[in-house]
Amino acid sequence: MSLSTGELNQLRNDAEDYLPDSCTIQQRTTGRTSDGGFTFAYTNRGAAIACRLAGLRSEQGERIEGEQRRALTRWILTLHHDQTIAETDRVIHDGATFEVSHIEDTHSNRTARRVYLRKAD
Repeated sequence: MSLSTGELNQLRNDAEDYLPDSCTIQQRTTGRTSDGGFTFAYTNRGAAIACRLAGLRSEQGERIEGEQRRALTRWILTLHHDQTIAETDRVIHDGATFEVSHIEDTHSNRTARRVYLRKAD
């Protein structure tokens, strides 16, 4: 079912009421080192961006890293429907840094942008 522009705008305005947190989105830039390698730096794409962050219990698990078990938790970040973000970006929320793993942008009548994250080590 396709919504009218007015109906879709009303839903988008309503969705903004459910973004109680704020985050910083940082975009990655790539540079070259003197020995021909690459280096990455991050600059703020935006700060104090309205959002909501939630853990995804269905995707929890463990991995072995350095002979230690580490929790593997995925997170979902909800943003304003037209917020700019890329899969090479990272997000800082409440002092924790997350890497973008996937952006869900394929559904119709989008009222919010959903971004799947993993915690940066």
